[in-house]
Amino acid sequence: MQNQPIRIILIREKKLIELHYGFLKCRIKENKLICTGKVKPTEHSKEYSIKLVYNGLDVPRVYVTEPEIEYNDDIHIFPKEKNLCLYHPETDDFYWNFRKDNIHDTIIPWAIEWFIYYELYLITGKWEHPYKAHRVTKKESQ
Repeated sequence: MQNQPIRIILIREKKLIELHYGFLKCRIKENKLICTGKVKPTEHSKEYSIKLVYNGLDVPRVYVTEPEIEYNDDIHIFPKEKNLCLYHPETDDFYWNFRKDNIHDTIIPWAIEWFIYYELYLITGKWEHPYKAHRVTKKESQ
């Protein structure tokens, strides 16, 4: 019965995402909300396939499934799992709190915005969005 509150959270998030983002197909499997779809942030952008995974307890994670994006310290992707870095827990801006926030009005818009900044990075070679540096040492990324 302990998983019941988590299941309710996952069902609520699934309904809200489906209501606001028709391009995402969501399902609940093994106590995880999994949403997949294609994102095209601007009409001039390439299309990106994404996968969002949320277990109701931890931070939702967004992955780029296609095309593959190589990790480097200049773009905001976590090195191990290669999920998008969408906020920093020590800042007031772009902070996600499972007790008060919903995925549809935080994580998904932040992910779409991430792609815009990624495409700017491909043009300029600089991450244009404000951020807190999180350089990874070689030892940490292995």
